[in-house]
Amino acid sequence: MRRKLPSGTVTLLFTDVESSTKLLHELGANAYARALTAHRRILREAASGHGGLEVNTQGDSFLMAFARATDAVAAAAEAQEALAAGRIRVRMGLHTGTPLVRDDDYVGIEVHRGARIAAAAHGGQVILSRETRKLLGERFPIRDLGEHRIKDFAEPVWIFQLGDQVFPPLKTISNTNLPRPASSFVGRSREVGEVIALLQGGARLVTLMGPGGIGKTRVAIEAASELVPQHRNGVFWVPLAPLRDPALVVETIGQTLGAKDSVASYIGDREMLLLLDNFEQVIEAAPDLPTLLESCPNLGVLVTSRERLRVRGEVEYGVLPLAEPEAIDLFCKRARVEPNASVAALCRVLDNLPLALELAAARAPVLSPRQILERVSQRLDLLKGGRDAEARQRTLRATIEWSHDLLSAQEQRLFAALSVFAGGCTIEAAEAVANADLDALQGLVDKSLVRRREERFWMLETIREFAGERLEQSGEADGVRRRHAHHFLAFAEEAEPHLRGSPKEWLNRLQSDHDNFRAALDWLEAKGESQLVLRLTGALFRFWVMRGYPAEGQRRLETALRADESPTAARANALDGAVVVALDLGGDLILARRRAEEALTLHQALGEAWGIAHSGFLLGIVANEADFAKARSTLEEAVRRFRDLGDQHYTSLATMHLAWSYEELGDLERGRALHEENLRISRDSGNKRTEAMSLEALSWHARKAGRMEESLSQLHQAFQIIRDLADRVWIANIVSRFAATLAVGHRPEAAAQLLAKSTALYEEIGSSPPPYVHRRNEQTLTQIHAGLDAEAFAEAWARGRALTLEAALDIAAWSESDHAGHEALD
Repeated sequence: MRRKLPSGTVTLLFTDVESSTKLLHELGANAYARALTAHRRILREAASGHGGLEVNTQGDSFLMAFARATDAVAAAAEAQEALAAGRIRVRMGLHTGTPLVRDDDYVGIEVHRGARIAAAAHGGQVILSRETRKLLGERFPIRDLGEHRIKDFAEPVWIFQLGDQVFPPLKTISNTNLPRPASSFVGRSREVGEVIALLQGGARLVTLMGPGGIGKTRVAIEAASELVPQHRNGVFWVPLAPLRDPALVVETIGQTLGAKDSVASYIGDREMLLLLDNFEQVIEAAPDLPTLLESCPNLGVLVTSRERLRVRGEVEYGVLPLAEPEAIDLFCKRARVEPNASVAALCRVLDNLPLALELAAARAPVLSPRQILERVSQRLDLLKGGRDAEARQRTLRATIEWSHDLLSAQEQRLFAALSVFAGGCTIEAAEAVANADLDALQGLVDKSLVRRREERFWMLETIREFAGERLEQSGEADGVRRRHAHHFLAFAEEAEPHLRGSPKEWLNRLQSDHDNFRAALDWLEAKGESQLVLRLTGALFRFWVMRGYPAEGQRRLETALRADESPTAARANALDGAVVVALDLGGDLILARRRAEEALTLHQALGEAWGIAHSGFLLGIVANEADFAKARSTLEEAVRRFRDLGDQHYTSLATMHLAWSYEELGDLERGRALHEENLRISRDSGNKRTEAMSLEALSWHARKAGRMEESLSQLHQAFQIIRDLADRVWIANIVSRFAATLAVGHRPEAAAQLLAKSTALYEEIGSSPPPYVHRRNEQTLTQIHAGLDAEAFAEAWARGRALTLEAALDIAAWSESDHAGHEALD
């Protein structure tokens, strides 16, 4: 009996398994077949439960049809939630149209469009066409990903994402995160053309210079947009305005790109353009740019800055005010008025500065151009000769001040208070910290003083500087900054218990407000609030470690510990954090032991059972670097304490380290049994972090037994989990494990390349291997040098440092034909 497919307007759901071939290799045919069967069952149950119909299945891909878009999205969300616990990651795409029904199937351009949209997604991601988005209302959390070009379609498509999770850029032809300005672009065609010509003519580092508000960012965005088709690996905007620490620039680039290894190796030979916006905030980082460009031959960098970078290879381009006809055109389009003498005079008075014109035009609904001119002229007359700034800066400042003075008292207070946020804020944070009223906030948005992007509100840096001055003058600055610090302290402490196991969602939330945490710590330190600093650093240390900021975390923690030695719970937690980051950075074991012992003493004095278990656990880890018998007894006690407390995650972690102590003492069977039990428990409980650790440990046992293919397969499985967790330190560690396995398997050239790659990854995040990794690396080097002469080693090492992470993983493969015989390291 033939099915009756929905006709008319239909929402199509396309699904496909990501990296299915690699997963088949990692799991083996039987396990992969079981996983694929479970995945099919989940998809079918989710679809049927929401009224969907399975149209066809090809391999590991599905096409399903729904009469209602809301049902299709609900089914996709339900399926992704169910799939999250397994190994299979599925990309999903939804598109709504009117496909033609023929021979029990759908045909037509809408089917092809939906399939192309789905192909742009990543595993675990659900993306939607604009046609589907329009039918959803506000029922689902939706993120606007902007316009993208897809294969075989001349016109771009608008793509949205279900949920707030952060994924790498979409796999579309126009791979870009360039912001989509809400207003049209007026004038500047000559400037845009000249900037494009510089980048096309061989310049690889172009700096757009000029004062705030002159339009540098908009010119840069328009030029970069035109260059998207010429950069097949993407054009990416990196906003630097929230930063003050130059050391964070490269890390911020990596976060923007979704790089889970070093930025240079991630970019590699990719054809890519970076737009680094507001570089004057972190000008001391300028020397890093030529180094990055030299490592990445197909990379271009476009910078906006109020000052020159003064580095090799820089080509400067000065951005001037608009020409008068363009200025008049801009004002008239924004104000929706016709040009006249008053408009021309107003533009001249405002020095044809784009931001000044935008702010003035925001008043057009209540004032005529003549009235605006009169009021602005009066304001400028008051300021003439009264400031040391360059004339155009005085003009812009006066325009912002005039716009500010026309705000209601409530809007003025909110405007000033919002300056406290670094990198923007959510509506909830604005309400908690700045006492934001929705009407007042909407008023600031309407008047172009505050901008909104997705779920966050933010200010242009020039306007934020002015708002910050008003906050200081208001007498309320300390109160607002205190509320800001307490709000983000509460947020960090709420998140801290969730940063265990597989905490990707919470890590993403913390990442969005990383600059606000930095600002809160800076203010608390400046105010001498040392106990609050200890609490905040103690809550954030896992975030710093897991998201690749261990050096920043160590600086913050050690500064906090030196500033306040009071025997409090806050100090005890910060001491624990200092031990963790020191171990991750391969730091001073004597200091780590001293910090852990002090933490244990404090927890005991305070009667904190979990803290006692945790500090004892950390002491066991430190002991595992040298005194294995002591480590075993210490870790056995930690396992017992965590088990009594019902903490499965830390029971697994402590058991893992206990197994290593058994191995170091020669009881390999006991160690292996503990790892196998841990793997089973981790999978049953869905704890991805300890699952990866167990797989990594068991790969060592397989290697010792000469089962090289099994060892590498387990490492690949562990690596996929680690990469999904975005733990950069651990990624560097596991690449060195690949190197060790290949060295044992008599593949010295591949081992040398991977060890070099691991070293480069540690350097990128300002870290070094912990002692146990360093010892393993020394053994690996001995094996490598036994198989390579000095020249071959140097060549392999250089190639390895330049590898992308994907290329490194391709090297980390094994087949039985590689070598029949292999030895295990003692």
